[in-house]
Amino acid sequence: MILGVDSRLEEDVTEEPVKPASLQGVDRVLTVLEAFVGQAEWRVSDLAKHLGMHKAVTHRIVRSLEVRQFLEQAEARGSYSLGPAAVALGRAAGRRAPRTAARRHLIRLAEQTGEVVLFYSLRGHRYVCVERLDINAETAVTVEIGDTIGLNAGAGKTLLAFQDERFLQEVLAAPLPRYTDRTPTDPEVIRELLARIRTEGVWVSDGEITPHTVGVSAPVWDTEGSVRYCVCVTMRDRAVDERRLASVSAAVQDTATAVSQSLGYREGGIDGERETT
Repeated sequence: MILGVDSRLEEDVTEEPVKPASLQGVDRVLTVLEAFVGQAEWRVSDLAKHLGMHKAVTHRIVRSLEVRQFLEQAEARGSYSLGPAAVALGRAAGRRAPRTAARRHLIRLAEQTGEVVLFYSLRGHRYVCVERLDINAETAVTVEIGDTIGLNAGAGKTLLAFQDERFLQEVLAAPLPRYTDRTPTDPEVIRELLARIRTEGVWVSDGEITPHTVGVSAPVWDTEGSVRYCVCVTMRDRAVDERRLASVSAAVQDTATAVSQSLGYREGGIDGERETT
């Protein structure tokens, strides 16, 4: 009798195994959403063609996203655009502090290089250190978190290079601070350096703030296509040779790109252009 009861209970509670979520399906949904980053509106047929997906599959995904308000259709049989749920998600991501978004990338850079890593933010006509990591680093750096510095010195030119002409004129018209005998203060010389930074996408400063150190910095682009932050690695000058400089420069640029992406930037942006003048 007990066996019979156990048998019935076992039969009653037996369920069909739960199938794991399809990673391919998740990837397709995200691919559809990503298409709206580069183009604001899509018709289903055009979207399917653009993504190389079957129209019926694309339509099912779009309809599911519409039900959850991640997409919306302005009129029957019209184009789809991002809905209120997607907008709310974007705003939530935008509220993250850039320092928080950047930190994991900065830690990786510090571990990779073994040098002091600094994260700077534009503040008025100066710039401020908002993060400093000294993982395994032995370099003596005078800059601390919270310190503000003139944009003509060190990594500041990496920020200044991508501001508009009016801002640039205001900065260069004011008295420019000198921290060491290597800090540039001549507006014409600074303009030449800024042009080089815009071309090369990286700046190497030599003892402009802290004597006997070399700093390598690269700009960070935000979701609006503006540069308000930059990543910097500072090293002792005697430890730098051509090979080391090339390696660190590449690592700094890669990190700046990763931070830019974490802040929502996509290469080219919606307009496909960067405005720096």
